[in-house]
Amino acid sequence: MSKILSIYPNCSKGGMTTVYRTRALARPQDKHDFVFMNDRGGQAVFSCLPNTDFRIFPKGRFRPALEHIAQNFEYDQIRITSLPEAATQLAASLPDRVVYEFHTSTVGVVESELERLDIDSLEAIQTPSDWLTHLVARRLTRTQASKCVTVPNLVDRDTFNLSVVPADRQLDDGLVPLLWVGRFDKGKNFNDFLRLMSILPEHYIAVIVVSYETEPNRVSRALQEARAYGMADRICLHLNLSQIQLAQLYTWTRDRGGLFVSTSLAESFGYGIAEALACGLPTVAYRVGGVPEIPNFDTPLSLLPVGDVYGLASAAKELSDVRP
Repeated sequence: MSKILSIYPNCSKGGMTTVYRTRALARPQDKHDFVFMNDRGGQAVFSCLPNTDFRIFPKGRFRPALEHIAQNFEYDQIRITSLPEAATQLAASLPDRVVYEFHTSTVGVVESELERLDIDSLEAIQTPSDWLTHLVARRLTRTQASKCVTVPNLVDRDTFNLSVVPADRQLDDGLVPLLWVGRFDKGKNFNDFLRLMSILPEHYIAVIVVSYETEPNRVSRALQEARAYGMADRICLHLNLSQIQLAQLYTWTRDRGGLFVSTSLAESFGYGIAEALACGLPTVAYRVGGVPEIPNFDTPLSLLPVGDVYGLASAAKELSDVRP
């Protein structure tokens, strides 16, 4: 049995919390402790996992708490994401025991965090895709780059699988749902999804799940854009669904002959795509970042160049037309 401490700023319902949860599920023999700085509503994620414990320390107490943990608790490995100063702090006390993880696809963030890391004291630098590993390694010396490793994220197959009972939703006969999940930021590129919808015939409808949106004003702006495209009557919006609710929406969309659509401009891994495919939901997406490395779980997946909205539309028609 290994004892692992993982440290990240936000305890939310998804993102790194999903990464941590799937790791704990995959290795029940290990003990996983999690330390967060901000409560973002994700505490229930760990409630049914007996091999996990978590603590949330406010910003003012965060660094002293980490120092106390380093001095008083024994861990086989300490894993840190998005907190380079914390990694440098703990690596000074525990050299070659700290792993720093990158899960962002934003080059500027990667470069900023690398500048603030004491890389030589780290055991390893880990990313979820070869694409991101190469992006990080190119910014290091050869010796430092040798510490970079790829460990793909895991999909919770207990939650996301072909046998998930579909959501109980009504939809008129002949309508085909296209499911889009994300925040209304530039990276998730909701505007291209609206462009796609405007190209497709009117029997295609948009089912949108807004996850972990931190700026409410962006929701109203996105809906205004939808009205400008004439899409207001073809959109159904959901906010912050649980993992099981999202899985049920995937299988409902699948059974109605629909698709999952990703218009993201960058992905270090692409959890939404992977989970949709695991539920048997055909997917069209831009070929970006680590997306080509995602297992397709024997589900149709069509990848297009960024900006090829007409290609997305053609792929969407083809995949929805060949459904059983």
